[in-house]
Amino acid sequence: MPTSTRMAEAPAAGASAIPPAPRKTLHATRRREGLAAVLFLVPALGFLLVFVAYPLANAGMLSFFKWDGFSPREWIGFDNFTRLFADEVFWSSLKNNALIAVAAIVFQVGLGMVIAYWLVRVVPRFKRTAMFLYVIPVVISEICIGLLWQFVYNPYFGLLNGFLDLIGLGSLEQGWLGDRNLAMPAVLVVMNLTYLGLYILLFVAAFQDVDESVYEAAALDGAGHFRTFFGISVPMIFSNVQATVLLAVVTSFKTFSLVFVMTRGGPNNATDVVSTYLFKVGFGNFEAGYASAIGIAQLVITAVVGVFVLTASRPRQQKAVA
Repeated sequence: MPTSTRMAEAPAAGASAIPPAPRKTLHATRRREGLAAVLFLVPALGFLLVFVAYPLANAGMLSFFKWDGFSPREWIGFDNFTRLFADEVFWSSLKNNALIAVAAIVFQVGLGMVIAYWLVRVVPRFKRTAMFLYVIPVVISEICIGLLWQFVYNPYFGLLNGFLDLIGLGSLEQGWLGDRNLAMPAVLVVMNLTYLGLYILLFVAAFQDVDESVYEAAALDGAGHFRTFFGISVPMIFSNVQATVLLAVVTSFKTFSLVFVMTRGGPNNATDVVSTYLFKVGFGNFEAGYASAIGIAQLVITAVVGVFVLTASRPRQQKAVA
C-alpha cells in the first residue's frame, strides 16, 4: 500500500479510536449548567415575586373588601367592580387614556417615524445635533417638565399668553389648564413633545439598519422620498413599528406624573386618567378596596389592548415579510 494512503487513513483510524463521551458526564454537565442558570435567575425572580407578584396578588384580594386603610377589612364581594361599571369618572378617565394612546400613535410614533427618516435619509449631517435636542425632554424628570409647563400655561404671567400678547393676539389668551375644554388638549401637547424624541431615537436606529443597497435600487428605479418611505422603509422596519405602537399604548394607559403635576386631574376631573383617579380614591378618599379594583381593571384593560394591538398588526407583518 502506498505511504500516502497509509498516512491518510491513520487520522481516521485514530479518530474512531476515541471513545464517545459517557452519558453520565453529559447529564452532569447539563445539570450544572441548569443549576447555574437558576442561580443567576434567583435574584430577578425574587425581585419580581416581592415587588410585583405579591403586591398584585394583594391588590387583587383587597379589591373584594371595603377598607379605609385603618379599620378592619369588610368583605363585600364584587361590589367594588359593580360600582366601577357605574362610575362616570372612571369611564371618563379611561376615555382620556384612550385619547392619549391615539395621540401617541399618531404624533409620537407616526411623526417620530417621519422625522427619523428625514434625519437618516434627507439631512444626515444634522442627525446627531437634532437627536440630542429631541432626546433632552426624555431624560428630564416628568415632574420638572410638568412644573415647567405649568409656568408656560399660567394665565397671568405664563410664557404662552405673554407671547400671544406680544404678537398682537392678546384676544386668544386663555386659562389653559383651568378651562375644561382646553386642559386636556394642553396636556396632550406636553405629552407628545416630551416623548417624541424617544420614538425618533428608536426609529433612527431602525432606519440605519436597513441595507443601503435597497435604497440604491429604489433610486435607480426613480423612487422619490415619498415612495421610498412608504414602499421600502416602513415595511422593512414593520416589527419595530409594531413594538413602538405597543410601547406607546401601554405607556399611555399607565401615565400619571405629567397629568398629576400639571392639573391633578382637574378642572372637575376633565384631565383625570385612570392612574390619577386611582390615586385620589386610594389616598384622598381612603377607599383602598375600591382603588384596588380600579387598579385591577386598569391592568386587565391594558393587557387586552396590548394583545389587540399585537393581533391586529400580525397579518400585515406576515404580508410585509412575504
